[in-house]
Amino acid sequence: MKKSIVRKGLFFAVVMALQIHTMPVSAGLQKYQNQIDEVVMLINQERAAQGLAPLQEAAALNDAANIRANELTTYYNHKRPDGAKCFTVLVENGIDYMAAGENIAYGFATPEDVMSAWMASTEGHRENILSEDFDAVGVGVAYVNGVYYWEQMFTGESGLSPLYTIGNFNGDEEPNAKDAGTLLINAAAIGAGNAPVLNELQLSYADINGDSRADSADSAMLLEYAAYRGAGGSDTLETYFHLS
Repeated sequence: MKKSIVRKGLFFAVVMALQIHTMPVSAGLQKYQNQIDEVVMLINQERAAQGLAPLQEAAALNDAANIRANELTTYYNHKRPDGAKCFTVLVENGIDYMAAGENIAYGFATPEDVMSAWMASTEGHRENILSEDFDAVGVGVAYVNGVYYWEQMFTGESGLSPLYTIGNFNGDEEPNAKDAGTLLINAAAIGAGNAPVLNELQLSYADINGDSRADSADSAMLLEYAAYRGAGGSDTLETYFHLS
């Protein structure tokens, strides 16, 4: 009797190019946001170990990477199903960049598994992850017929806004009362013995006062800042609270 297995695959590409489009960063969390954020954390852990600056997770790149991840489920290639190059997804989504790279993979069940495979690869995946040409990354995940498909889309000098900033951990571009409410909901969920609402990466941006906890004190700071902004204040959250 023949034993069927799920094969695991990796594929690599990188190009240098200049495009001249701009696009507002989209907001909101995606279905696989926890896995996406974990991949980004693992990328930046690898970069930190080499003394490299972290890559910013960008909502617009996540959107483009999500399109590519879903395309991989029917056509596993650096070309798109219509035969176009993979980076046309950036142009179509109005993303401006000077350098771009793509890593793809399938069959790996967790962010740790796929990142380990990319880092062990001799086909350029590791070089993409550790490249100094890039400053932003988007991650896409698709799950079809029991198989995960993974996408990393890197850009350099793209001018994209990061998905998260200090105090903004719900992906809407600005620290505000919504973030404060989300943090309180997260605390309530944990207090009730339920799963947290926020993942580890989001919680790192929720710790505004730097005490290694994301709690009601941080929520109070967000509410104070929201009131200040509502009254016409223009300082950033970092400037308002004199954060280093």
